[in-house]
Amino acid sequence: MAQLNEFMTRIDLSVLNDYVAANGKSVVYAKGERIVQQGRLCRYVGVVKSGYFKYVALNSKGQEVVTGFSFEGEVVTDYVQGFLYDQPSLTSIVAGCDSEILRVPVEELRHHLRERNPGFVADASSNLLQEAYRRYLDTLVKTPTERYLELVTRYPRDIHNLPIQEIASYLGISRRQLHRIREVESVINSSKSENI
Repeated sequence: MAQLNEFMTRIDLSVLNDYVAANGKSVVYAKGERIVQQGRLCRYVGVVKSGYFKYVALNSKGQEVVTGFSFEGEVVTDYVQGFLYDQPSLTSIVAGCDSEILRVPVEELRHHLRERNPGFVADASSNLLQEAYRRYLDTLVKTPTERYLELVTRYPRDIHNLPIQEIASYLGISRRQLHRIREVESVINSSKSENI
């Protein structure tokens, strides 16, 4: 399965996933509930069983800006601030709909990974840096349409089920602009199906 968080596909998550599967507690979050509030310490690492989570930060106007997502089967946590540095989160992690995760305390997982896979933190951190750099460059060199189409390619099922304002916020564009992009995508898809 393609993932929005590409760095998660380039590292071996089996030790993490196995630990969470064996030791995790199932927790259900109602739409809008937070795993962590911006400014507080993220205490859990989870694997999304159903639903999805969005990472949001407040802009200078006090509005939420979507900075990322975690979908079914993906890890959900504040990796940099909470897992690596044990510092308050720079984002909130919010259930985008009624969602379920298997979660374990960050400290327990950290200890387990130090024992079972001492190179995990270095590998994950290196890959996360590469992804952050790629996403930064994408915002500078790719059009919003190109970035949207990449999201659709990676997550054809999930992206079309997200609220339009969340996708627009993630892409850094207005809802109106996203509507126009989707209209173009629809025309392209219908012309492809006519040619088949």
